Amino acid sequence: MKSIFKPALAAVALSAAFLFSSCSGIIGYSVLLWNVPEQSLADGTIVPVYVKSNISHVYVIGVPETKEKIEVPLWKLSEPESKGRAQQTARRYENYANTYAKCVLDGLPIRADKVNTSKQVYRLKKNEVVRALYEGEGAVPTNGKQNLEGKWLRVLTGDGTLGWCFSHNLRLFVMNADGTYGDGAEEASVQETDEVMEKMLATKWYPDYYSGMISSRRIDLEYFTTDYMFDTGASSGTVTVKLPTLDLSYPYAGVKRGTDGDYYFEGTPLRVTVRNSRVIVLKYTDERGMPSSFNFVALEEGTDIAAIIEDEKHEREESYLAMRANGPTFRSSNYGTLTFDEDAKFLWSGFNRLVPGVIPRGIKGSGTVQMKYFIPSNLKSEWDGVVSFIFDESATEVNFLYKTESSGLRLAVAEVEKIMNEATGRNRVTVTLPVNSIVLFFQN
Repeated sequence: MKSIFKPALAAVALSAAFLFSSCSGIIGYSVLLWNVPEQSLADGTIVPVYVKSNISHVYVIGVPETKEKIEVPLWKLSEPESKGRAQQTARRYENYANTYAKCVLDGLPIRADKVNTSKQVYRLKKNEVVRALYEGEGAVPTNGKQNLEGKWLRVLTGDGTLGWCFSHNLRLFVMNADGTYGDGAEEASVQETDEVMEKMLATKWYPDYYSGMISSRRIDLEYFTTDYMFDTGASSGTVTVKLPTLDLSYPYAGVKRGTDGDYYFEGTPLRVTVRNSRVIVLKYTDERGMPSSFNFVALEEGTDIAAIIEDEKHEREESYLAMRANGPTFRSSNYGTLTFDEDAKFLWSGFNRLVPGVIPRGIKGSGTVQMKYFIPSNLKSEWDGVVSFIFDESATEVNFLYKTESSGLRLAVAEVEKIMNEATGRNRVTVTLPVNSIVLFFQN
């Protein structure tokens, strides 16, 4: 029922509005902002307006020098006003009469104001045509070293969006009243859409070590977060990079493929080498001119980073509760009394024999327990995991391998080594059991 009567109702409303307006005369005059090729009406033409329909989103206008009335989309016309004011409006567009532009790259932003950090209101695709209305003074974008050539243009898109676009990546040409291309059309022709670039811009990219952590089920929560990623800014117009040792953000003028095959985010010190559909290398040159590169990957479709993090937290909590299950208080005649509470807190008294070889002097026996390190495969047959004691006063960390037994809890002093990986900005952790490690047994 809806599909039958809604168009009919809209037509009745438009017809009623037309009859009323025809009796009362025109409602004003408007300037064509985009040509109407069916009638060979060029942009800049002043036309009488009889009806504005917010239902059908059209104006009913009169065709100059005829008695014909036609419907034109609202966005193709300026707001109706007096004839004198419409003439003033038309003069504003005279310098760019019949001037249109093709975009030469994907992702070129149209902004709310004449500055490269202004809010993005639209993103152009390669080959997309816009109408150039007039120039404006604004802040000139740079390529990181010098100003880009071009000017800020007030433009109108094919869906009626108005905004400001810097002309560096636009090619101006004349469009005739009948819709054919005139002067400048040859220079405005561009290459076919770069599908590799479109795929790269549309993909969410994560540090390459994410895939290794996921496949091995060893999620290091210090370096595995929802924040670390490379966001191409395909929808925002701002490219961002967040890594353990890097935090960058730049508004950019567009993305262009260089002769070397890399994709350059214009106006930023960033470029991308696409290895394949799932692997890229992000290259960054800092203010000192020092280059660096970082590997990013596309994860399997449906991968939920937040859910993986929550699962890891849950597994660590379950490991902790399993360790304290036979307690929560454990006693040793040599190494004191150890108590675990439900909130991963511990109290440890009587550990004097472990000072200072294992526990530093002056440490009081309270703190938090963490299950943040993974046991190496060669120790899994003898030990359940790695438990870290973080002492309150100094945040001193002491690590043990642990084994839950029916009669109590066995601990062995573990050695944890952290080596910084410059390529990823994170520590690689190795856990070993020294030959002379002290083994502690606590009865429940």
